[in-house]
Amino acid sequence: MTPFVPSLSRRALLGAGLAAALPVHAHAQRNNPRAITVVVPFGAGGSVDAIGRSLAEGMARHLDQPVVVENRAGASGAIGCAAVARAPADGHTLLLGASTTHAVLPNVQLKLAYDPLRDFTPISLAAEVENALVVHPSVPARTLAELVTWCKERKGQVAYGSSGAGGITHLAGELYKSAAGIEAVHVPYKASSEVDVALMGGQLQFAFATLASAIPHIRSGRMHALALASAERSPFLPELPTTAQAGFPSVIAVSWAALYGPAGLPAAQVTRLHAAADAALRRPELRQRFDTLVARALPSTPQGLATYQARDYARWGKVVPTAGIRLEG
Repeated sequence: MTPFVPSLSRRALLGAGLAAALPVHAHAQRNNPRAITVVVPFGAGGSVDAIGRSLAEGMARHLDQPVVVENRAGASGAIGCAAVARAPADGHTLLLGASTTHAVLPNVQLKLAYDPLRDFTPISLAAEVENALVVHPSVPARTLAELVTWCKERKGQVAYGSSGAGGITHLAGELYKSAAGIEAVHVPYKASSEVDVALMGGQLQFAFATLASAIPHIRSGRMHALALASAERSPFLPELPTTAQAGFPSVIAVSWAALYGPAGLPAAQVTRLHAAADAALRRPELRQRFDTLVARALPSTPQGLATYQARDYARWGKVVPTAGIRLEG
């Protein structure tokens, strides 16, 4: 394990290629030698990983106890989630789950080694990462309604991209197609950066892209943003209307991250860990780090997380059958 170095910039930290585990805070290790492990079910270097490391560092300071981030990537996050679901409910193994693992994947995966609602104890929401509908500059539409008209005039000639079959940007595209009554061919890629390149290269006409990856290209004019797939406007692009304001209130596709423990986590542990997460998420320096990720800190109560997740899970459960998306386990 490599010790946490506060002076490193995020770019330097990610560029270092840190892999499996990173102790975030070692103060008071003499008082409590056993660390808390926060499992991030995705690889090092992504937005969920960066959110998890920032949260863990803040929690460690509040708890005066070591907190370790461990990446257990694979199967779209299912491997790490299943490991935490099987872990002892003693407060020493936690999970930074996400919309992918706790709302989307359980609806599209035919066989999954965990239940997103029964196998975990909610502690707190952590962050939201918004997605926007973007188009290639050659597409003349500047509103969602204009894009509908343009797509209908080109039936069978429109393609949209996503960062993976069954992922949130794929389902967002299907939501829009259904609400708009249009046809568009789905083209899956392995990463959001590949979608951006394909869109700017003209291989795609539109896509739902995370603001984190799309904002530089939007500001440079290499792609145009038509609407934010969220219930409220983003502080990162306040001039961009929401899908509801653009006439498509059902097209909501917000990515999120949240902290969980295994099912049966004692109430005293939930209270203690929630207090630490809440304190971390309200620290100005953490919010500034999240700003660099184009993510919004979103602390909540444990019940608030449970309600938020259940609503998102149910909403995607209605989209998947309509879209006919199913993935083998």
